[in-house]
Amino acid sequence: MSFSEKEKHFHHLGLSNSSLNWSRHLLMQRSQVTSLFGADALWRKGYTGAKVKMAIFDTRIRADHPHFRNIKERTNWTNEDTLNDNLGHGTFVAGVIAGEDAECLGFAPDTEIYAFRVFTDAQVSYTSWFLDAFNYAIAINMDVLNLSIGGPDYLDLPFVEKVWEITANNIIMVSAIGNDGPLYGTLNNPADQSDVIGVGGIDYSDHIASFSSRGMSTWEIPHGYGRVKPDVVAYGREIMGSKISTGCKQLSGTSVASPVVAGVVCLLVSIIPENRRKEILN
Repeated sequence: MSFSEKEKHFHHLGLSNSSLNWSRHLLMQRSQVTSLFGADALWRKGYTGAKVKMAIFDTRIRADHPHFRNIKERTNWTNEDTLNDNLGHGTFVAGVIAGEDAECLGFAPDTEIYAFRVFTDAQVSYTSWFLDAFNYAIAINMDVLNLSIGGPDYLDLPFVEKVWEITANNIIMVSAIGNDGPLYGTLNNPADQSDVIGVGGIDYSDHIASFSSRGMSTWEIPHGYGRVKPDVVAYGREIMGSKISTGCKQLSGTSVASPVVAGVVCLLVSIIPENRRKEILN
């Protein structure tokens, strides 16, 4: 998984009063990443992610988790006979997107959550599991799909071609760029694909986080010169999210930055009238 536990870091602050004040503001507000993106302005206008279908491909989530108001469906695509999240990764990601606990607010609490369990408790997955799950996501007409996972497997053509099919069906795919920085040429798949929103991480000084993968898309080098990735960066250090059963915790990594972007996308999609959504997103 493209994931990094909480890391120690230092803030390099500027010397001007304005930059010092902004840095203090970030230090006070950073646990609520939603405030840094102005999500509350849209909430006040009544936009909370309602009627947006969000697919979370991860380690699942408890059906009765108190942080979520709209878990529509949980499906298991692994060889383990459980629907629960025993690692906490999927729950955390879902919390960043749609949690409603006051300590760790998500961006779009009314988003319809469809939790796809594609990883076992041992963090094992197979291409065939993803292909089946992707097909189901297409069949039930998802709007947004988050993958806080990844790897250097861009030569896995069945996987890559299915990603193309996902995006061709007007599903917005958001994926973590990977935690293999600071070297270049370390992009993870599928975030390195041209039709996927690849998300990198920044710290609270607005610097690229040291762990965030970067560089040209290596899968294109045999045919050209590659393209710059990530597409977008978001805060990915010490973000608050939901624990497995109750309470909140802080984690860092591009797999934290990815649901930040996915949550923002859900919020923005909910502004579009439902009957015109697919037409506009096309």
